[in-house]
Amino acid sequence: MSESNQVPVLQARGLVKRYGRVTALDGADFDLMPGEILAVIGDNGAGKSSLIKALSGALIPDAGEITLDGKRVNFNNPMQAREAGIETV
Repeated sequence: MSESNQVPVLQARGLVKRYGRVTALDGADFDLMPGEILAVIGDNGAGKSSLIKALSGALIPDAGEITLDGKRVNFNNPMQAREAGIETV
């Protein structure tokens, strides 16, 4: 399979997370391709921690979707993400 035909192992589309009037994620998109190592970097307050927490089940996004191996997932806690193979340190 050529790289352009690969399905992301982990994907997020349109993730939104708000804390009151503060928007931590505003339509965030994310693709992790098979075999890829990806770093998440940015300024303080850019939403890095919120993105990782959403992907690992530590917080539930207000909007958007996360897919794992092409299937939509909804993690309610980090244990559910861990059982699916997603963990953070």
